[in-house]
Amino acid sequence: MMLLFNRTVQTSGDLPALMPLLQEISGICKKNDVPMNVWVGGNGFVIGTVVFSVGYESLAARAAATTRLMAAEGWWEVNRKMREHMTSAEPDTILSYIRGGSLGNAIPAGTIVQTNQFQLAQGADWMATLKWANEFAEMHTKLTGVDVNIAHSLFGVLGGMAMISGYPNAEAIDTQRAKVSASGEWLAKFLEGGKFSTAGTVMQRHMTKVV
Repeated sequence: MMLLFNRTVQTSGDLPALMPLLQEISGICKKNDVPMNVWVGGNGFVIGTVVFSVGYESLAARAAATTRLMAAEGWWEVNRKMREHMTSAEPDTILSYIRGGSLGNAIPAGTIVQTNQFQLAQGADWMATLKWANEFAEMHTKLTGVDVNIAHSLFGVLGGMAMISGYPNAEAIDTQRAKVSASGEWLAKFLEGGKFSTAGTVMQRHMTKVV
């Protein structure tokens, strides 16, 4: 079971003031074998959004990592400083990967991750939803060469589905958009997913790795 922990906070958006703190948080995590990635929200996010994400093998691994961080030198001090720049925070979430997923923080800075998320419609067939999601992911990868990870919510609001893809830059996103826009088959498969999602919950967003 591969898990993805996410903590999303709203900040002042003052990156020159935030970056030293984000780098310090990341450094403490690395020293304590916690592979954290830090992202800044872009398209689709509220300005000033910062996302902290960590991949774990299990809930036990997350608990052990949390214990190490709570005892780490400088951890509480840097978090106090970070809170001075925060205006609000969303509830933490943990996603469980169904397709793909990876551990570690070997993702280059500047990488853009695109997430497509929705809440499962009331009464929707879970197995049929997974079948559609995997078929859509395979089609997308075949057309664009870009892998699609699929995950569902384990903690946070249940019934959430997410498709996650990584790109080296915005130009790569434009390239894949051109490829899928030219495919009627892709659009038909995308629209087919509408019957599995709750109206008004489908959201596409971009975030960029900064640390």
